[in-house]
Amino acid sequence: MPILKTIKAKWYSLIFTLCLLNPSDSHAQNQNYFFDVTGGVGRLISHHPLLDPLEGPVSFFNARWGIKTTGKKDWQRTFNYPTIGLGVFHNQLTQSYLGNPTAAYTFMYLPFFEVAKIKFNLGIHLGLAWGIHPYSVQNPLNVALGSMCAAYASLNLNTTFTLTSNIDLYLCAGGYHYSNGNTTKPNKGLNQLGTEGGLRYRLTSSNIQFNKNPVKPVERKGSVMIFGAYGWKKEVTDGSFYNTGSLSTGYYLTINNKSRLSTGGDLFYDEGVLYFSQKENKLKNVIASGLFAGHELTLSQFSIVTQIGIYLNNPHPADPFYYERLGMRYIISNRVIPSLTLKAHEFKIDFIEWGIGIVLWKTK
Repeated sequence: MPILKTIKAKWYSLIFTLCLLNPSDSHAQNQNYFFDVTGGVGRLISHHPLLDPLEGPVSFFNARWGIKTTGKKDWQRTFNYPTIGLGVFHNQLTQSYLGNPTAAYTFMYLPFFEVAKIKFNLGIHLGLAWGIHPYSVQNPLNVALGSMCAAYASLNLNTTFTLTSNIDLYLCAGGYHYSNGNTTKPNKGLNQLGTEGGLRYRLTSSNIQFNKNPVKPVERKGSVMIFGAYGWKKEVTDGSFYNTGSLSTGYYLTINNKSRLSTGGDLFYDEGVLYFSQKENKLKNVIASGLFAGHELTLSQFSIVTQIGIYLNNPHPADPFYYERLGMRYIISNRVIPSLTLKAHEFKIDFIEWGIGIVLWKTK
């Protein structure tokens, strides 16, 4: 059942994302916890002519619980003591037929720079949103989203100003995005820009002891990894679901505490090609191959993946000659790697790769 499969997969995505916070670190932070509440306003931005009627003012509400890391782990010191946590986001959109989504998400704030004792952070939010009124025969005006649940992502620049020993003023500005991940149609998504302000209450004093020990540089190590993934997609709003998949093998080289480089080959299985080519459902008509190169931002066992590839063969008549991959991976027991990545063309999602990887070989 495609609908049940979509709902299950999105819940699996949320659970996977929550696991990436590595709760075992949380107990080692000297209970350096905080809670904040913010509200804000912004604007829904049209990125397609069909979305022009949706443009207009929007409002936001955020509640977050988080932990300021103190350097107990090497990756925390490498990234200058980031903040991690969980949040709930509510959004009032421009039109009633879009709904007013609520999202549960994980977040990470990476210290960016400091000016006159004011610290700026790069904020990343990833989660699952619900409360959307999807496109249907009864709701044809929502040309942006075709599902009740959608992926939620936000990128922002934020800062805090100390008001008292336990209270900070919190300000941020950034972008907010909803997407189906092309698991259904329509899949144009919603983009918003906005600002927020509020108060943060720290459950401990600001006089926290940070681990200042230098981080030992990692050795340059190589490994061979293989990833298999499954997915599905729609090509038109009222069309059928098509199966997709991928098999990726590559050489990955860790070059420092923050970065891993990669290169390798991909095989893609995509039944959606048949909608455009009108050919028989034979393997040669649905298989594409390519070569990729990429980078991974590594935070201990967790990594953020960016890759770009060039097709060696692609039966899809409308695709460009290259593709992109963006996502996240988490190494379990140094061998098994759950993977959630997006395969895209010109930064438009082709399909989600729900995958698992295995380390075949690595240098000692």
